[in-house]
Amino acid sequence: MSLKRFGTDYGGYYYPADLGGLDKSSIIYCVGAGEDISHDIELAGKTGAPIHIFDPTERSLEHVHLVNTALNTNQAPPSNPRYGGGDSTYWSRILGAGAQSSQIQFHPYGLYTCDNPDMRFYKPTNPEYVSHSLVPGMKSQDYVSVAVKSLNTIMAELGHTRIDLLKIDIEGCECDVLEKMVMDGIFPRFLAVDFDLGWTGEKIRDRQRCLDIIELLQQNGYRILHRKESDISFERIQ
Repeated sequence: MSLKRFGTDYGGYYYPADLGGLDKSSIIYCVGAGEDISHDIELAGKTGAPIHIFDPTERSLEHVHLVNTALNTNQAPPSNPRYGGGDSTYWSRILGAGAQSSQIQFHPYGLYTCDNPDMRFYKPTNPEYVSHSLVPGMKSQDYVSVAVKSLNTIMAELGHTRIDLLKIDIEGCECDVLEKMVMDGIFPRFLAVDFDLGWTGEKIRDRQRCLDIIELLQQNGYRILHRKESDISFERIQ
């Protein structure tokens, strides 16, 4: 199988080069935008499908607006080392992906195991960083309050009965979300996860929890397509 990375080294994940036949009717959720949505934009260009992006962080919202402006004007904004993890090809990737701004559907709330309109979202210890976390002890003790929703609620509100590709980069609560996803019988064909809880993050570590969830996914029909440190992409074989 020929694999291809969609997105930068910093924000990208590997899938089959043809994306297994995904097309403009596919349901694609990308949870956790930060200031690198190259993965999401390249999926939009490849499939022609709407891309649902979820992130309650103010800087992420601003970045998605910036990307939309670039797509509409076909002009890159001034370079900024924060974007794309500092990848110098970031804007050429965005503008060369063949995506339309109309495909980008941004939702300013987070993904969690329950619905909560007022949940603590802990700030990074370095104010230059963009990634916050719902997990106490993962970042600093300072926080803002944000809305979060479960995957079931999101799907119901958007009128979706399936997800074809799910990317989650949610800074430490990925294991809880994935466990609930499996227990609820939600099985995206493609799944891309940054297991911050076990390998990255700023403070706490729970690698065994991550290994247990990876095993749970494999027990439920998923195989690992590609792994780079904490970033793992899966395909479900039925």
